[in-house]
Amino acid sequence: MNLQKCLIVDDSAKAGTELRDYITRLPFFLPPDVCTSITEALGLLRQKSYTLVCLNVHQTGLAGLDLIRSFVKQVPVIVTSAYAEFAVDSFDLGIVDYLLKPFTFLRFTRAVNRALSVQFSPGMATGYPFIFLKTGHTFQRFDYVDIDYVQAYGIYCKIAGQQKVVAVNDTISNLEQVLPRQQFIRIHKSYIVNLAKVTSYSYRSISVGTQQIPLGAAYRERFQGFLNLLGKKIEK
Repeated sequence: MNLQKCLIVDDSAKAGTELRDYITRLPFFLPPDVCTSITEALGLLRQKSYTLVCLNVHQTGLAGLDLIRSFVKQVPVIVTSAYAEFAVDSFDLGIVDYLLKPFTFLRFTRAVNRALSVQFSPGMATGYPFIFLKTGHTFQRFDYVDIDYVQAYGIYCKIAGQQKVVAVNDTISNLEQVLPRQQFIRIHKSYIVNLAKVTSYSYRSISVGTQQIPLGAAYRERFQGFLNLLGKKIEK
C-alpha cells in the first residue's frame, strides 16, 4: 500500500503540532510537512505531490480560501478553523470536511477517512477503495468490496463480510457519512448494506447473501431511488 503524504498549513505553532501528532498516529501516512504561512504552502504545493491538505482557513495575509482557489491541481482539503462562518464558502470550493477547533482525534480520523474515500470528477484522481476504522486500540483496513453490511451495536458497529464480523468503535450515523454513498445505503436505523451484495428484496426486507435485513419504512423511498436506476420498483 502506498503511504500518504499530508501538508499542514496553520499559523498557530500549537495547532500545527497537534495536527502533526494526529497524522503520525495514523499508520498509512508519512510524517507530514508543516508550514505556517500561505505563501510557504503555495511553494510546497508547486514542488511536491500531496494526497491531503489540512488547512487553517483563517490566517493573516493571503486567506486560506485563496489558497484553495490557487491550487495548481486538486488535492483533498480538510479545513480547520475556530470560526464557523467560513464553512459555507469552504464547502462551495469543494473541501472534504470542516473541523471546528478544538476537535478530537476520533473526529479527525473521520475527516481523513472521508478525504481518502472521496470520488473526484472524471480526469481527476479517484478515491481509495478502502477505509480505516478503529477496532479496540488499533485502526484496521476494510476494503469496500469485502463489506457485506454494517449493523448498529449500541455506540459501536459490527462490520460483516468475508464470513466474519468485526466490531468497530464508531456509530452507524458516522459510518453512513464516511462510506461512499454510491456503494452503500442505509436501509434501517440499524443497518447499512453494500448495494453490490444485495441478492433479493421485498417490501419489508433485503437479503445480503443468506442474511435477511429489515427494510425500515423511513428508508424505503431512498432504496426505491436506487431501484429506479435499475428500472425496478418495490412491490407490496
